[in-house]
Amino acid sequence: MKRFSAVVLAIVLLAAPLAQASAWEWWAPTLPSTPPVTQPSWPVNPSPNPTPNPNPNPTPNPNPTPNPNTPILPVQPSKPSPGQEVPLPNPSLTSQEQKLINQVNEERIKNGRQPLQIDYTLVSLAKQKSHDMAVNSYFSHVSPTYGTVYNMLDQAGVSYSRAGENIAKTGDVNRAHTLFMNSSGHRVNVLHSGYTHIGVGIVKHGTSYYVTQIFIKK
Repeated sequence: MKRFSAVVLAIVLLAAPLAQASAWEWWAPTLPSTPPVTQPSWPVNPSPNPTPNPNPNPTPNPNPTPNPNTPILPVQPSKPSPGQEVPLPNPSLTSQEQKLINQVNEERIKNGRQPLQIDYTLVSLAKQKSHDMAVNSYFSHVSPTYGTVYNMLDQAGVSYSRAGENIAKTGDVNRAHTLFMNSSGHRVNVLHSGYTHIGVGIVKHGTSYYVTQIFIKK
């Protein structure tokens, strides 16, 4: 199947990924202090010539029983399952995603192009890609989990003769369309006459929105 790669450069508007660190907690046992030596008790004779007592009975305790706290061994923090930090996206098309598709079609109609049809398999794949970027803290057209958009389409069994992908990371999801249209490469995907279908997925993580648009020609 012949492919025409329309993948374009990624856009980064906001927020470097936050570094997270974990540490093991060590608890040391409390060691007993050196036991005081009990001095023998000597009788006191106030007379000027005291008679020594050759058989004192000291009662030292040379073998105290220490009672340290039981140490708590360190525990390796469990690694959260993929997606645990970032909630899975709503499988349905959200109002923000629908708005972005509407904006794409408005631009296409304004420029004499046919509007794109919504393909819900593409919507699902776009959501997966945006979620994957949020979970794994990267911003790229090549996913460490899924590979390229072509890998994702092939794995999902999508039939296409042309495919492209736009991605954006922004602090204001309402700016995503403007960002795409102000970039020549992204704009080409939005207005390309060869595409027939679109899917959009948006995932928010922290203060950032990860936006993925997938275009194909069937």
